Amino acid sequence: MVSTDQFRQEIRSRLELASARGGLDLTIECGELYRSVSKPPVSDRWMIFCCNAMRAEMAISDEVIFDHAKETLLKVKYRLPRTRTRPLVVRAPRA
Repeated sequence: MVSTDQFRQEIRSRLELASARGGLDLTIECGELYRSVSKPPVSDRWMIFCCNAMRAEMAISDEVIFDHAKETLLKVKYRLPRTRTRPLVVRAPRA
């Protein structure tokens, strides 16, 4: 079984490589990512870990791509370069 962390590591690796090549964005499709990390056939039961990893790596500028012609679970266009994966949350000081 493959963990969410393994999928996140693969996503980060791909983002770093695409950024180093000067790319402006990188689109990752969930089924393809799942097959590249997990050798067994794609299983809906374990696909949730892959989808969770893809959503966890999203930043505000990234976008989910919907293609109604295909039955892709999730496709994300990640913008490059990456400065941080999550928006900074500023909290007011406690009184």
